[in-house]
Amino acid sequence: MASASAWPAPPAHLQDIPRYQIPEADRGLQKVDAEKWLQVTDAATVLEGPSFDHAGNLLLTDVFRGQIIKIDPQRRQLVLFEDANLTPSATAVAPDGRIYVAAGHKDGSGGEIFSIDEQGQNRRVILPADKNYQPNDIVLGKQGEIYFTDARGNSGDLSGGVYCISPGTKTISPVLTHLSGANGLALSPDGGTLWVVEFSAGVLHRLVMKNASEIEPFGETVAYRFNSPAPDSMKADDKGNLYIALHGQGRVIVLNGNAIPIGQITIPGRDKGEFLRTANLAIKPDTHELYILSSSDAEHPSGAAVFRSWSLGKGLKG
Repeated sequence: MASASAWPAPPAHLQDIPRYQIPEADRGLQKVDAEKWLQVTDAATVLEGPSFDHAGNLLLTDVFRGQIIKIDPQRRQLVLFEDANLTPSATAVAPDGRIYVAAGHKDGSGGEIFSIDEQGQNRRVILPADKNYQPNDIVLGKQGEIYFTDARGNSGDLSGGVYCISPGTKTISPVLTHLSGANGLALSPDGGTLWVVEFSAGVLHRLVMKNASEIEPFGETVAYRFNSPAPDSMKADDKGNLYIALHGQGRVIVLNGNAIPIGQITIPGRDKGEFLRTANLAIKPDTHELYILSSSDAEHPSGAAVFRSWSLGKGLKG
């Protein structure tokens, strides 16, 4: 009979790695931890669409409840607007103070873009639902144009895109089509470069613009491919850096103006699986204050919160 020492060693086992572990390609990036600034709700929802009004209040949307919430610097909350039939996902504040909103319809009948005044009243529809788009994110151009992503499609259905609404005639012009789940949008500080995220494909497009709706010849490139899902919304600072929320990872990746990764901001609790649904962020204009929206899933029910960190450049208006 063979001795026990003669038996082969048991095979090595792979280690179980948590799904929220930072991908190896990103682990060498400088990292800072955000701080929790405000627990908005303990209920299950997704927070989206942050921007700042001219009084310095943070605006954000509660997607599940169809709300736009205003949070003042003292962290007091007020429901500014509510429509239970909508799933608002983006806000942007115009120079005249009006708040532009992108929202889907809960019944699946498309989505719309509308504006409201600073009191949440006087609603004006800009892109009606019968146009059959699914607007997800919006950004306002320097000449009053409105860029929006159409979030239709997926990896096997390239039916989404980026469009421009002219300020006068409200003409809708395609900028880049055949995208899979077009999502985050950002403009460079000079307004000459439009950045677009494809949620389903996990890529970032750089569009060097010839004019408001046309791309320069050879001006479109896939500037960055994300290492894991899923890139969501983003913002640019006044230095041209990009801050991109990574939905499902509880972190924000920072790219410079040439789309080279230079850092990341992590959400507290992500190491326990909490607040992984990092969806969007905003930089307070003329400051380095960066506010990140992140929510938890059903497996780790911790509600939804606003987290604060600091940006390299200052926030842009609009």
